[in-house]
Amino acid sequence: MEDKRIRPNKRDKQKLKTRLKLLHSTVDLIAKEGFDGVTMSKVTRKANLSRGMCNYHFETKEQLMIEAFRLVYNEHETTWRGILGDLGLHPVERMKKLITALLSPPIAENNKLAVWLAYWGVSSTRQIYFDICEEIDREYENAIEDVLREISGGDERVNGMALHTIAVCLTGIIDGLGIQFIISPGQLTPEDAISSCRAYLSSFFHEFKEQPNT
Repeated sequence: MEDKRIRPNKRDKQKLKTRLKLLHSTVDLIAKEGFDGVTMSKVTRKANLSRGMCNYHFETKEQLMIEAFRLVYNEHETTWRGILGDLGLHPVERMKKLITALLSPPIAENNKLAVWLAYWGVSSTRQIYFDICEEIDREYENAIEDVLREISGGDERVNGMALHTIAVCLTGIIDGLGIQFIISPGQLTPEDAISSCRAYLSSFFHEFKEQPNT
């Protein structure tokens, strides 16, 4: 029987490869030079592509930078959805796996973290962040809350704090640790960052208390 599913042809694959090359080059330039340092010419030189090829995929520098941020954000979203949605894992293991993934490469690579920081920290681009991310950020917090509810056995408050607050605070800690990787390089290892998140959760759930020599 003929397989009628649509498959990308060689040309489509090459177009995607070129687009991703431009986006990754943009991510690197934003991290290195900030928004003002990014130009279409610099992106094309870094990607070793022609200016015409860049203009074919992205009409403006602004569109290019927004899509570069979407690339980083979508990787983060795909990661947390995949982990928290894995019902084959115990909820405690899902949370541990999530924390490890978000504070380790490839998610916590410096160039990607710098792009996050750029969109958070510059007032002119902050609204772009909200437009792209606000709804999904709330889903992310709620998904963590749901997993914590599994761990609590349905209790809505643990040690006097609402599960939603515990979840939002955890996302804030993870974000803050990512910023710390950028502004104080070498002062915090991913392992220490992961342990600090587990220590926070252990104040509510004993399952996260780290055992000696583990």
